[in-house]
Amino acid sequence: MIEDTKDILMALGRLEGKMESLLHMQRNHDEELGRLDKRLRVVEQGKSALFGGAAAIGAIAAAFVSWVLRSV
Repeated sequence: MIEDTKDILMALGRLEGKMESLLHMQRNHDEELGRLDKRLRVVEQGKSALFGGAAAIGAIAAAFVSWVLRSV
């Protein structure tokens, strides 16, 4: 009976250790995901700015070509 109690307590201790390890790994993954999210946000915002600039340049070029062709 006492031996069974010791075995149960040992198993409980192992489970607690494993649970603590899993929680630590989860925190690390959450931190890494946060860092990756920030990096991705920067890339997406840069891409949006690039496309917006390209659209503005395209509109200006189209207006210029239209103005030149009207002048001819």
